[in-house]
Amino acid sequence: MKLRYATAACALAALVAVALIAGPQVAGQEAADFETPRTAWGDPDLTGIWSPGYTLTPLERPEEFGEREFLTDEEVAALEGAQDSSAGRNFRPDAGTVADVEGAYNDEFTGRGKDVIRTRRTSLIVDPPNGRIPPRTPEAIERIGEYRTRRAAGGGEIETDVRIPYPVDPQSGRYADNPEDRAPDRCMGITIPFVRGTSGTYSRFVQSPDAMAVYHEDGHRGGGYRTIHMDGRSHPPAHIRQWLGHSVGRWEGDTLVVDTTNFSTGTSFYGSSENLHLVERYTRAGPDLVMYEVTVEDPTVWESTWTAEIPLTLVDNKSNQIYEAACHEGNYAMVSILAGARNLEAQGRE
Repeated sequence: MKLRYATAACALAALVAVALIAGPQVAGQEAADFETPRTAWGDPDLTGIWSPGYTLTPLERPEEFGEREFLTDEEVAALEGAQDSSAGRNFRPDAGTVADVEGAYNDEFTGRGKDVIRTRRTSLIVDPPNGRIPPRTPEAIERIGEYRTRRAAGGGEIETDVRIPYPVDPQSGRYADNPEDRAPDRCMGITIPFVRGTSGTYSRFVQSPDAMAVYHEDGHRGGGYRTIHMDGRSHPPAHIRQWLGHSVGRWEGDTLVVDTTNFSTGTSFYGSSENLHLVERYTRAGPDLVMYEVTVEDPTVWESTWTAEIPLTLVDNKSNQIYEAACHEGNYAMVSILAGARNLEAQGRE
């Protein structure tokens, strides 16, 4: 009798443990008996406009969480509550000053994350276990330098949990040496994958038996069209390069697996370019949920591969809130940006 109760207790404990582990991964699913919708030809249906939304969750895990993958309900409530009560970029402590003008892009213009992602993860990166981008190789550091943290708008504060792929000269440390170093201002277009925190991006998927057509929209950074070939073709020869690479897809069960190579030398993703290799996985996990996972590889830049996971939510497709982004290059502002960077360096302020 005691053995039976002990066995039952162990089984219950195991079920609780599984629930605690799996719970955050299926957050937002409306029904446990969800059945994947199908196209007329029988493939899982990914058609629609999907978005991660503006999220609080950073790409890299803050060091205070160590290897902890998920936030508690209390932590989620505290983080989201703090954002709800914050003025964000609408806060103007020095109205009318130079600093006020420098930081004049308010929340309406830029948007900011106010919600933790549905899975309640502490970072978008799920591998390596520390939730951070692996170290760059010595060769990459010599060629393109270390990562550089981004300066917060309107002041000298540094957003330490955000890292951007601006090329940095290892000697001068400058990141505004020429227009090509400032992709958004230069209107150089988007790059894939979309794994930035607080992104607010949108992607429209249009499906056929032989291809998946995708339009990625990323606000002022612009947009990009992409075709995922599903007809069994292989990648083109290595000398053929494309800005968003060449993508071929296949179904593994109900998961769309996309392999992308052949990026151009002009494409830059966190320091990677033509050697970038992506393996993406799209899985319909609920009526309004697609789990997106991408593994990033470039042995010439990082010491190991790394993987990010982002839940994508189906938006109101009837309102058709996705547009062909038009980026207007700041021809005159560019001169001011570069001159301002040189002036700050002369003052020793970088």
